[in-house]
Amino acid sequence: MTPSDQPRQESERAHAEPDIPQRPPLEIVKQGHVWVVEAYRRGTRKGKTFSTHDSQIDAVRAAKTKMDENRHPCALRWESANSVRNLYWNPLFECLEVRYDELLEGWTIVPERGTCALAVCSSREEACKQAKQSQHDYDFRYLHAYDATGREFEEREHRFLQYDITASGVTFDPTAIEQPAVPDDPAEEPDETDGETGDDTETYVGPASPGQLGASIPDVTEVQFVDTDGILHRYATPWGDGTDAEILAVSRKHVDVPDVRESFEARLSQWRSADHHPSVATVHESGTDPAQWAAYQAGDHTLAATGTDFPVETRLSILGQVIDAVDAVDAASTAPVCGIHPERIHVQSGGTERDWYATVADWGIEWAVQRAVDAEQTDHVTPFTAPEQVDGRLTATTAVYQVGALAYWLLCESSPVPDDTATARAVREGAVPPAQPVSSAPRGAAVAIDRALEANPNDRYRSVASFRRDLPGAL
Repeated sequence: MTPSDQPRQESERAHAEPDIPQRPPLEIVKQGHVWVVEAYRRGTRKGKTFSTHDSQIDAVRAAKTKMDENRHPCALRWESANSVRNLYWNPLFECLEVRYDELLEGWTIVPERGTCALAVCSSREEACKQAKQSQHDYDFRYLHAYDATGREFEEREHRFLQYDITASGVTFDPTAIEQPAVPDDPAEEPDETDGETGDDTETYVGPASPGQLGASIPDVTEVQFVDTDGILHRYATPWGDGTDAEILAVSRKHVDVPDVRESFEARLSQWRSADHHPSVATVHESGTDPAQWAAYQAGDHTLAATGTDFPVETRLSILGQVIDAVDAVDAASTAPVCGIHPERIHVQSGGTERDWYATVADWGIEWAVQRAVDAEQTDHVTPFTAPEQVDGRLTATTAVYQVGALAYWLLCESSPVPDDTATARAVREGAVPPAQPVSSAPRGAAVAIDRALEANPNDRYRSVASFRRDLPGAL
């Protein structure tokens, strides 16, 4: 065999015996009063049905089990016909890589967690082209292409991510997604009961199950998955006093990472120090089994889902309650305050259109745990992250920045910086556009907001109380 023949024959062998099955994503949809787990077919609801369930939580459980056991690449949970609630990804399909192999003298296309090349090509250009097709065919989340020195030169996201449907509640057109390269006839699909799991499936660690949480938390009788992507997982549950609660838990995948327990407990302790305040979410229980968790008071909605729909007077009232909460936590703790984000602020109706009550939860747990897992990670930076947090620091005025960003969002009806891949750089550089509050917002509020959002912590208000005083007659 000549050297030029080896890559070609290796490529043919890889395609004849792929390391992974070519199976469709799964989708979880509600049909009438029943939740259905079926094969994803371009949002048409015409995929092969695998199971039906009386509750959403049972359907999510079944879909994740099937995804793991039969190696489906991912599962989409639909909230409505045009809105995806969650996208759960199988870690085995996390990344496809293009790398140069000196032994084969060719460019290989290999799953990051796989053991066999899908193809070997003679040129990088050919390998990248073929890898993009493989990413499409097998539904890999990311494609990382490296140069001959091993430096990454290109990252390509799955088409799902390009349409931004991983964010909770994001609306999109399901027909805009390209048709996956899988057969339409269910009879042509591989047998889903062949028991083929492979040794590498043992590396997957799923979220804590409702049963595990129920065994650890005595008051829990029913648990629903809210968000089980990422380092922290969230669940919803009725609480014993008749209210709703959420459970925040560290992913079991990261439970043994050094400093995770300490980071979680330190921020939780700060939260508990003031959770008697009416605008600080009450922590009901906490524990460490099956991972660090805390159960806390929740509301009817998050501020992220409802904030800019409220009348300006209601937004100002909620902003004032958040400032009261920050003051209470700051007074009860010596550590700097952080964690102010619309997703972590729960709102509850007081009975009238303008009467709403806010409670703040999390208080920096998410940020601290993410930093403990990966100090260099910037994926979790949001428009409400203070510049110093990007560098892993908290200051006495971090909360001033975050409350200022919240005021900007509530009164200007837009994010202070673009919420996209350039967010971390924009936050670090203080690239915040001038505040232009809605016409019904207090006059002069823009000046106060601009000062609160100074990139240099020393140029901001010294406290959120000072910021409140400069919002003229607003609070």
